[in-house]
Amino acid sequence: MAVQQIMQMPEPAAPDRIHHSDEASKWFLTTSLIGLVVFGSLGLITAIKFVFPPFLAYISWLSWPRVRPSHVQGVIFGWLIPVAYSMFFYMIPRLCGTKLYSEKLGKIACVIWTTGVIIGTTSLLNPAGGDHAAGTLNLWLMTKGKEYEDYDVVSNVFLTVGVLLVAFNTFRTIASRRYRQIYVALWYAMATVMWTALVYVIGNWPGQAIESTFGIKAAFSGTNDANVNWFYGHSVVGLVATPGAIALAYYFIPKAANAPLYSHKLSIIGFWTLGAIYFWNGAHHLIYGPIPYWLQTIATIFSFLLFIPVTAAVVNFLGTVRGEWHQLRYNVPLKFFVAGVIMYFLVSSQGSFMALRQVSGTVHFTDHTIGHSHLALFGFATMFSYGAILYAAPRMWRRPLYSEGIAEWSFWLSLIGVIIYVISMTISGFYQGILWQDPTIPFINTVTAMVPFWHARAGGGAMMVIGMILMAFNIYKTATSPAPTDDKTLSASGTAVAASAN
Repeated sequence: MAVQQIMQMPEPAAPDRIHHSDEASKWFLTTSLIGLVVFGSLGLITAIKFVFPPFLAYISWLSWPRVRPSHVQGVIFGWLIPVAYSMFFYMIPRLCGTKLYSEKLGKIACVIWTTGVIIGTTSLLNPAGGDHAAGTLNLWLMTKGKEYEDYDVVSNVFLTVGVLLVAFNTFRTIASRRYRQIYVALWYAMATVMWTALVYVIGNWPGQAIESTFGIKAAFSGTNDANVNWFYGHSVVGLVATPGAIALAYYFIPKAANAPLYSHKLSIIGFWTLGAIYFWNGAHHLIYGPIPYWLQTIATIFSFLLFIPVTAAVVNFLGTVRGEWHQLRYNVPLKFFVAGVIMYFLVSSQGSFMALRQVSGTVHFTDHTIGHSHLALFGFATMFSYGAILYAAPRMWRRPLYSEGIAEWSFWLSLIGVIIYVISMTISGFYQGILWQDPTIPFINTVTAMVPFWHARAGGGAMMVIGMILMAFNIYKTATSPAPTDDKTLSASGTAVAASAN
């Protein structure tokens, strides 16, 4: 493996040592942390509106139907994907023993990607249009009104170009590597950028805009439209956020624990089975929906087959940490990773059982799905990203982490917050589904019964957002603190411990 080759190589002479500037990585990390706070706050606004509807009601562009899709799209495209790209540009050159192919191209990709997110979010919130401008918007700047496909066509173009530039930079760097073997984190990184481009283009195909503008039949319709929508919606999580987060885990868990990867074979099994299985899972969102019965069955079967790549990854990660559990007392990045591993297994197991017809018949369209998505995108992917950031940021800026205490607070607020959030939504989802199945219960009664759970949801969400703010503040202070006067290496937690630089 590349890591073993690196460990076996003699220390290079000072003139030959590679000094990574990490400029593109810093740009993506900066924009992702801003997105984390902004779009996380929009999520908190939606939660508060459930228990206090008049909240910000006088601001039309912060109404619930605008804020909610902005939050969902923003967390994925304004936080999770750019933070993954940031960490890719950090770890890929180090795993290849070379510099990033083009720091300038990486920064251009960051600007283009961020521009797409800003355009998409502005079109959704429409702050300049007030209450009467929705019908005057050009179709190319209007939301598509589909789950996870809310961004307009113009922003889609920017995001597509952005990911293609990231992919080009990634592959050119790997092509110029000094080490023959490709470490598994590189496989996941390459797959993430390829799958993002594929899934995004399919899911956001501008057929409706093309058809309305040019009169050319180009849009999906009926059952095909529903099927493509949920191929895209589920693949954004499973073929974009998931492999991106796992790529980070395969690089940063061994680094944070200062331990070798448990099994290279398990990592290969997990990679290829994830790619082979996940493409078939999207249709389980349409159980009892307008798609063929056989396709629903296939989606359920493949949902359970996901236990193969999930178990492979979880066993590998926990096996890597074996014998290093004592580090959890003080190693904050490792805390985030171990918590993320546990929640990765939980959310994957939960998703498989939600694909069963009996379970789906109860929890579909309920709060249970909201809890499930937050366990995936926050409990798993974001926790992995936090761990990677806390390890990489001090090394990118060559400064000790600003505050270990703030890092600890961000961990516990994030962990306790997401636990409260997910448990409350899981219980309320089942309760909600059971109440809906009783025709004698008025619908409004099923709404009022959820209020205590929605209070817990808002409380857990507030803790998560405070953790986000602390995380962003800690990295900001790390980046802007005075440079150390002597040359030091950093421990896994980002504390300066000895002399040497990379």
